[in-house]
Order: sequence, then C-alpha cells, then structure tokens
Amino acid sequence: MSSKLDAYRRAAGSLPSEYLAWQVFGAGLENVGRGGKPVTVPLREPADNEILLRVDVLGLCLSDMKIIAQGGNHPRLRGRDLVKDPTVLGHECAATVVKVGRQWLDMFKPGERYIVQADIYYKGLGYAFGYLIPGGLAEYTYLDERALAGDEGCYLLPVRPETGYSQAALAEPWACVEMSYSLEDRLFPSGAAQLIVTDSPDAWRPRFPHADIVPRTLERLTDRSYDDIVVEQPAPDIVTTLARRLEKRGVMFLVGEPVKSGLCTLDVGAIHYEDKRFYGGGATLEAIADANRRNDLLAGGCALFIGAGGPMGQMHVQRALEKPDGPARVVVTDLDRGRLDHIVRRFQQLAGQRGAELFTLAPADFDSPQTMEGRIRELAPKGYNDVVVLAPVAALVQQAVALAADRAFVNVFAGLGIGTMAEIPLEALCRGVKIIGCSGSRIKDLRRVLGLVESGNLDTNRSVAAIGGLNAAHEGLRAVKDARFPGKTIIYTQIADLPLLPLEAIPECLPDLKDKLSPEGAWTKEAEEALLEKYL
Repeated sequence: MSSKLDAYRRAAGSLPSEYLAWQVFGAGLENVGRGGKPVTVPLREPADNEILLRVDVLGLCLSDMKIIAQGGNHPRLRGRDLVKDPTVLGHECAATVVKVGRQWLDMFKPGERYIVQADIYYKGLGYAFGYLIPGGLAEYTYLDERALAGDEGCYLLPVRPETGYSQAALAEPWACVEMSYSLEDRLFPSGAAQLIVTDSPDAWRPRFPHADIVPRTLERLTDRSYDDIVVEQPAPDIVTTLARRLEKRGVMFLVGEPVKSGLCTLDVGAIHYEDKRFYGGGATLEAIADANRRNDLLAGGCALFIGAGGPMGQMHVQRALEKPDGPARVVVTDLDRGRLDHIVRRFQQLAGQRGAELFTLAPADFDSPQTMEGRIRELAPKGYNDVVVLAPVAALVQQAVALAADRAFVNVFAGLGIGTMAEIPLEALCRGVKIIGCSGSRIKDLRRVLGLVESGNLDTNRSVAAIGGLNAAHEGLRAVKDARFPGKTIIYTQIADLPLLPLEAIPECLPDLKDKLSPEGAWTKEAEEALLEKYL
C-alpha cells in the first residue's frame, strides 16, 4: 500500500474549508444539485453532539429515485420543505470518521471506518439516513445522537481496516435481501383480537374463549378488524371478504381443504408493506404452522427468480448460488436478454463450483409467451419450491403462485403499493403456498451481512456494474431510473471527475485497472485500491 493510500485510510492531513454535496431542493432530477452539478457547502466543525465523517463510497439505489420523484411529499420526509431545508440522497454508505464532537470523544476516533444502518429510530420516530438525515451523496456528512444513540443504540457498524470500501457500502442493499429470508412471522394465533369462522363453534371455544365466533355464512360479523382470523374449510368469497378485516401484521389461518375452488382477491401491497399473511396447508393449526415454518430457500430444491435482471435480482441469484445448502436448480427470467447474459457471465462458474444448474430465460428466446411459460414449467415439473418476484407487477405475483409447488415459499421482494390487488387461487394457499414480503432491513441483518463479507463468505463486489466520481452522480441517478446497468452503480465521492463507466469499459478507459478485475470482469478490492491510488 502506498503512503498516499495509507494516509487516506488513516484520515491524516488537513480538511478542506468546503465540500461538494448533491443536495435535493424538490421533486425531479432537475432539483438534484444546481444545474446538474453538486452544491458547494461550507465544511464546519462538528457540534458537541455530532461527528464528521468523510464519505468514501456511495451506492446508488432505486429508493433514491422515489425521493426524487416525490420530493418533500415522500413519506419519510414528512412534508419537509426542501427549498428551504434541502436534504442529501444516499444511504448505501461507507464512511470514515475525520472529526469528533466533545460528546463523543470516548466513543469515536478519526480514521475509524463505519457503514450506516439507514433505518434510524430516535425516541420512537424514524429519521432515515439519506432522507430526513442528509445522506452520503456528498464528500462529507454529519451525524448526531439520532444515529449515534438511537432507540437501538448506535446505527453505525464498525468496518475492519482491510475491508474494501465498496464491499462495505454494498452490505446495506444486501441486508435488505438477507432480511427477506429471515423473517420471524407469527405461526399461531396470538393476537388480542381474534375471529373464528366455523360451523362447529363448540370445537373452537375452549381454545379461544375470547374470540368472536361466527358461522361460515358470516352472520353476526361486525365491522371490526382482527389480528388473527381462523377460517375453517375456507371459500374464496369468505377469504376475500375477511382479508379486508386483517390488521397490520395480521394472520389469516385457512384450516382444512377449501369447500370451493376459485380465486380470492388479496392486497399484495399489504403483504409486503403491512406484513399481512395468509397461511394454509393443514387440517389443524399445528399442521399449518409446520407447513409455513420455512423462511429460506429449500436445500436441493428448484428456485425461480422472476424479473431478476436488475441489481437486487442479481443479489438474490448470487445468494442462491453461493448458499452451501442452496437450491439445486436456479431459473432466472427477465425481459432483457442482455441482463441475463450478464448474470451468466458473472455467476455460471459460481453455479458450477457448487454443482447447481443455472438457467436464464427471456421472451426473445421463444416464439411466444406460452412457449416460454411451458419451458419454465418444464424445468420444475412438480412446481418451484421457492419463487422470488423482483418486479413490482401484480400479474407476476399471480404467476409466481401458479408456478409454486406444495409448501412453496413465494417472496414478493419488489414492493407493490398498498391497495394493489391480485387474484390468488385459494387452493394454492390451502396447499401451503406461503406468500411473504418485506421492506428495508434491520441492524441485525446489516451486521450479519457485514460479517459474511469480512469472513470472505460473501463477495458484494459481484453486484457492481458501473463506477463513477462525485460529479457523475447525476448521470448515475438517471442511469438507475432508466435501468441502464444490470447491477449496482458505485460513486467514489472523494474523486470528483471520474466519468460514469460500466465495468466493461474499464479495460479501454482505465487500462491500469484491467488486470485488477476478476476473471469474470467483476469489481474487486484490488481494482478499487488501484483506482484510489490513481485519482486521490
């Protein structure tokens, strides 16, 4: 390591009097920065209750585009007047402490490296980093007690000196992926408000003495909502009606075989954002719990990833192929054959090392949608044990359920808005098809992913598709909006004028880095060090 890079890592040397930041002044890309350029901001001393961090790397995220689209109307900004009080985008952040306010002198030292858990809660209120708290799309950022002594303690996680900057920053989006496979959903009725729908009330009353019990005709049903709803021998119209009565985090238990087949209409947005669940798969509550206990990919099974050509989809596919006890067959679909070819280049060797089969399917490969659907079914004749939906389309959720095997795990990772309805076959739910969804991550998920990275069990750099300097961030955001790159875009915030480059362009544009990429052309810690050595 050169003395220049060593000094950078130790945060040695003087600080500038001002810094560049991509402040957001309202809705629309035209209001990110001024005239398509970052804003110059005075670099002040941290207050007693603050620390000052140098941002080393920032990953661009589709969530950033949601802020740009909505401006101060974004729910996490709570109506903030961005014209008077702009914020800074960016939550996939790796940073280094450079100055410490008096209150934190015993806790932080210059040169220490951290990543930020974006979902910050302080005194019961959310202050997400990159939203209400200005984020990492800048050369420097400040954090106070909201992040340093919040409701879950400190929202900064320490990073080892030898860990790469992009490796660390990408732990944040990976934590969102990891959380979707580690949800601890309730498997038995336990809520305060319970409804039992049965024509045999005496069989249920001893176990649920305080529940509302109504016949299957729904006579005596009130207008109240419930934490738990148990439906014996369900029918589609009953499930559709009662689904609207579930509270947030509510669970409907579908006991036994349906008395009538057909479609029930469910709010798949509420499954994702309000944690509502619909569990079947047995003739007793105990059997239903057993059928829905699994929350990760089935070892040796068949897994289908729908619409998985984008950055987050590739993370799901990589995780499935790297998992020691992962699925034996991984099938990936996307509208864009080029994105799927990228997946093959990056992950085919990885699949072979584990003895897994990797198949990629795009509409261009087939003469009709029906032929493609037939091929998808042919690759899993008994249905898929796991189906992950990575495009926010209700019809794809319906397709996922239709392709699912008994007791399958359907992960609606792509968030559809609350109120998005989908027609779901009741018989699928009653054979134990479990539909889940989640948004964001918890600090324990981020800690776990960082541990995987630093132990060498997860290479987050495989997710990188493009790099750029701080001035290229505006173009990078537009590229995210337009889905220009098949993976993550990484901004090196301490390098001003590095143009936005897909990794495929590095051999020509940055020949010094050519031999530092992986054999598959992926970004590496060694390439990052060479980049910083060249441009810092």
